[in-house]
Amino acid sequence: MSKNNTISVGKALNGILKDLGLQGRINQYRVLEMWPEIVGENIAKYTKAERVQEHIIYIKVKNNTWRTELQFQKNIILENISQKVGKGIIKDIRFY
Repeated sequence: MSKNNTISVGKALNGILKDLGLQGRINQYRVLEMWPEIVGENIAKYTKAERVQEHIIYIKVKNNTWRTELQFQKNIILENISQKVGKGIIKDIRFY
């Protein structure tokens, strides 16, 4: 096999995950892991990304004041998620 016909393990694995329809689901869970990076340390102190269901991420918030503030920042947060993980991975955020 020539050097031009080789692919990296990462690319091969990504291809398999995509073929199995799992890549989008994995990217959704990456958002949970990346939450502090997405929103910053200050917001991450008062929130916890708990779960993803059907392209909606559910965020537990310590108090109503923060929940109200985050509602105003929702579109910015969704844009950050799109930039870091991919467009359409998360379509909505529910703060509770």
